[in-house]
Amino acid sequence: MIVVFMLCVARAGISKDSLQDVLARMDQAAASFQSMTAKSTVVQHTDVINENDTESTNVVMKKVGPNLVEGLLDFTEPANAKRTVSFSSRQAKIYYPKLKTIEVYDLGTFGEQIDQFIMIGFGTSGAELARSYIVKLAGEDSVNGQAAVKLELLPKSEDAKKYVTKIELWVPDRGAPYPLQEKIFEPSGDYRLITYSDTKINPPLKADAVKLKVPAGVKTQQK
Repeated sequence: MIVVFMLCVARAGISKDSLQDVLARMDQAAASFQSMTAKSTVVQHTDVINENDTESTNVVMKKVGPNLVEGLLDFTEPANAKRTVSFSSRQAKIYYPKLKTIEVYDLGTFGEQIDQFIMIGFGTSGAELARSYIVKLAGEDSVNGQAAVKLELLPKSEDAKKYVTKIELWVPDRGAPYPLQEKIFEPSGDYRLITYSDTKINPPLKADAVKLKVPAGVKTQQK
């Protein structure tokens, strides 16, 4: 009993991060963020049929200006859904190697919401997060065995609410608060759960690291 009591006292005496502590850590990390690479597992949940589709992705992201990033997502699994997505200057390109086709999407009509969703947790300061979202501390958790703090983000902008109703963000409970996991909820009830691993911050990158590379003879379709 004495041991149990002492453990309870010790736990009670541990000072946990407040929301302001987490946002301050994000401010500090954002100031030095330039690029990242990671592996990710993406679970796409379709609510109407209660079905999950899981994909594996290699991610590269590079900051190219204030609140602006370029990136490359290489979907490697499952084999029948391989594709590469690049985004820059509010334009997205999706390359389907089996179809030898690139689809080009103009994202400009979505405004700055696109940049915000892409940069969530990577290069986003706590101050910027608080301006765009109602931020709540949703408790302690763990992701792949790593202690984490869970945040709940509710968009303030009516335009943003058309695409995202809520974001849950898991960050390490200590140190640089780069995302371990994100869960993005859509108005339809669908959600996307992204879990990161092998994350590297500010690694050396080649100049064309986030550029889409395709063989000759690929068709381009404007969407």
